Amino acid sequence: MIIYFGDEIVMPLNKWQYTNFKGDFVYLEEWMKFSIALANYVKQSSNPIKLYISVPSNLMFSYFFVVGAIDYDFRYPSKESLLEEYLNLKKGQRILYKIGEEWVAHSVIEVSKIPNTDINAIVVKDRSNCINHIPETRWFDYIRIHDNEITRVRNTRRVNNVENITDNLKLKSLYPKDNLNLLMMQNTPKTYLYANKKEWIDNLSVIELKINEEPIKFAEILFDGTEGTFKNFSFIQQNHSSILPDESTVVFVGSSRSLSKMDQFKEQKCVFIIDLHERDEKIEELQLKIEQDFLMERGQSLNKDILEYMDKNQIRIPKGVEIFAWSSKI
Repeated sequence: MIIYFGDEIVMPLNKWQYTNFKGDFVYLEEWMKFSIALANYVKQSSNPIKLYISVPSNLMFSYFFVVGAIDYDFRYPSKESLLEEYLNLKKGQRILYKIGEEWVAHSVIEVSKIPNTDINAIVVKDRSNCINHIPETRWFDYIRIHDNEITRVRNTRRVNNVENITDNLKLKSLYPKDNLNLLMMQNTPKTYLYANKKEWIDNLSVIELKINEEPIKFAEILFDGTEGTFKNFSFIQQNHSSILPDESTVVFVGSSRSLSKMDQFKEQKCVFIIDLHERDEKIEELQLKIEQDFLMERGQSLNKDILEYMDKNQIRIPKGVEIFAWSSKI
């Protein structure tokens, strides 16, 4: 089985393996392939689609869905998206600027033209508190986004141990160097998870994959920025207030979490992974909410599109799975 996007082969899932309860590597089960393929379907969409799926174990399903989403992000970084993000940097966001062999964190003042030219530049204050224009020609080699939070303009500071993921042996064996470099410069997650963080992380290290004969743990391709400077994934906190990029995918684990925050992410792709064994009243409340949103927003069902996609790519939909996907016509 091979998944295709257009004429391009993306991933030979029939060669992927995982460790079973005995610690042996075995080929992926059908539901694992389905979860990864579903993540690719969501990621390739250019619309902020919404997807409700009920499965026997939402925790286990979420692991493979998130890994499928992260794998897609690694395979399809966009230089245009990176440039757009640089052009839209706001006052108070932090960037890393390489000066000599050092990486220095600066607060952005604005993005504007260099005086008397048509050259775009990121405007910052240097160590001597003087205004510095960093021209667009230097962005791809000397700039990395450091923090998307918008705060007051702070003093510059040197940042030690800035990660270079192009030197990561595991990642180098799976993805092109140019892809890794683009993601490292953008340094902005495209995949977000709203779940019980402790439970999710505690179980993460148990699962190990083997891709292209390379063993790799889930934790080795997910970077949330807590142990380094690189981020490709982030948890949604209960008090979340920051705005996510429109192209982001937000994964909700459980009906209660879905209900509490689904209205905050109308512009993003959202996936609501529900456990069949949850309380009936919560599931019914979420289903009613989805039905109301679908009708009010004059939604268009994408179920047929998903069925055709899975059939084309020889992916079986597991028994017992309930799924409803839609997009808004507004």
